[in-house]
Amino acid sequence: MTERRLWGAILAAVMVLLCGWMPFALTDPASDNQLQTLAGQGDANAQWMLGQALLTGSLGTTDENEAVRWFQLAADQGHALAQRDLGMLYEQGQGVTQDRLEAFFWYSLASRQDSGRARLRRDALAGMLTPDQREAIATRMKAWRPRK
Repeated sequence: MTERRLWGAILAAVMVLLCGWMPFALTDPASDNQLQTLAGQGDANAQWMLGQALLTGSLGTTDENEAVRWFQLAADQGHALAQRDLGMLYEQGQGVTQDRLEAFFWYSLASRQDSGRARLRRDALAGMLTPDQREAIATRMKAWRPRK
């Protein structure tokens, strides 16, 4: 199993654990439409859920680029799970160009909201960054504000 597929399987397992009802709800086309409507209206949780569904194929197809777009919209609103997942995608280069600095940034934001997994990944990446890189991320984090 490739590392990319492993991360996809891990995300699917997390999605089922956190939102156990969602895969069953998404088998109903009306639920698909409702989720997409809510996500389109700016609901951060729906955006994160839609990103998960597109990443794991719960809607019948996978689309990593579209998943990243929905995660980004939710993460920009301060959704911790979307921030964590966006960090993972940047770390792995899944649906985006691999970028450890960007991964570190999103993991750091999610860590502020007590995301244990994000904290572990942030700490693992911290040792790979130079002091100047860590300082640049710290400056960026100070300026970051959620969009509503």
